[in-house]
Amino acid sequence: MANKELHTENEALTPAAVSLIQGQIAYLYKNKTLGIWSNILLSSILTLFLWLHLPDQHIPLLIWYGLIVTLSIVRFLMGKSFKSEKQYTQIELTAWANRHVFFTTLISTIWGLAGLVFFPSDLAHQILLILILFSVLLASIPTLAASRIAYYFQILVTLLPTISLLFLSQDNGHSLMAGAMIVMAITLILISNYIYQLLFELQNTQLALQDLADTDQLTQIANRRHFDRKFKVEWRRAMREKTPISLLLIDVDFFKKYNDTYGHQAGDVCLKQIADTMASITHRPADLASRYGGEEFSILLPVTKQADAMMLAERLRCKIEGLQIEHSRTDIGVVTVSIGVSCCEPAWDFTGNTPEEEQKVIFPAMLLTAADNALYVSKERGRNQVSEQGCGDHKLSNVLRKQAKEDSTKAEDIAE
Repeated sequence: MANKELHTENEALTPAAVSLIQGQIAYLYKNKTLGIWSNILLSSILTLFLWLHLPDQHIPLLIWYGLIVTLSIVRFLMGKSFKSEKQYTQIELTAWANRHVFFTTLISTIWGLAGLVFFPSDLAHQILLILILFSVLLASIPTLAASRIAYYFQILVTLLPTISLLFLSQDNGHSLMAGAMIVMAITLILISNYIYQLLFELQNTQLALQDLADTDQLTQIANRRHFDRKFKVEWRRAMREKTPISLLLIDVDFFKKYNDTYGHQAGDVCLKQIADTMASITHRPADLASRYGGEEFSILLPVTKQADAMMLAERLRCKIEGLQIEHSRTDIGVVTVSIGVSCCEPAWDFTGNTPEEEQKVIFPAMLLTAADNALYVSKERGRNQVSEQGCGDHKLSNVLRKQAKEDSTKAEDIAE
């Protein structure tokens, strides 16, 4: 991550980074029980002692206590609505982090007001107040998972009012207490910074391992595992935002013959060149070029209509043919690819009001099947071409395959 502060992160992140950030947010809300009970317990203790010590401050004290409890409960309930098993987008995760930071900072500010409004006159209650304020800050350390700056700000707003009043007392005892609080605050900052650095280094290590697990080691593009996860995320987004999603399935023509003729090392170089070409035409952050398996590749194109996907597929076919990778065992004499294209608009259409009106249901497997059918048609029609099939057109797939086979037979008869 270019910017270490999660909640201010604006640039697009890799899917692995987004997944890791989701883990951080899940950690924040997993510890929501600690936050609510620590605030309620500590505020109850302070309210009880100050209630007896400050009989003329009962109403302000009740208002302060009510704010702490209410905000703690609100933050707790907000955390319960976070579903760690759900795949959130980067923008959604940033919003979750910002909400947690906002409520935690607001609670810390109200705690700081206790030192300003209810500053006790006797030493014992002053020490109690100071210990409780530091306990609150210790319980807020999980905020580091979202933002180090936010946690430093919470230290400031929690302790500054009490430190200021101690200095304003203008006696040596209170000045020493203020100095001790400053030393303790600096120590807390140093410790929290050390914890944050450990978290950041762990994050970088996790990202590196995640990238390694999601990358095909030969071609250095995404592997099938990465594709499967990304496909699920983008499908859900397409459903939510009612946008089309397209898929290209690419197969290297006569690749087994290429390996038999030129050797597996040359085959590896060939696949790498094709993968580089695929990566060069997928410029948008959401587009994903991946090695689907063996000599088969895929390109996932969120928010892309079928016509646009067809244009990109034809451009890819031409660019790979233009590489002029020698392949003596094909009619054209160079390596080519066959491409199948399909597009879906994931949705449930429950608008039918009569039994005759069918309810339209679009599933992820329909897109994969349609693209695979289209790829089959491309290969049956002679390869080195692009074919398309509409999402869910399963009834047409047998017809298309039969037609492709007939066209292929006619081509062979003409050649003979």
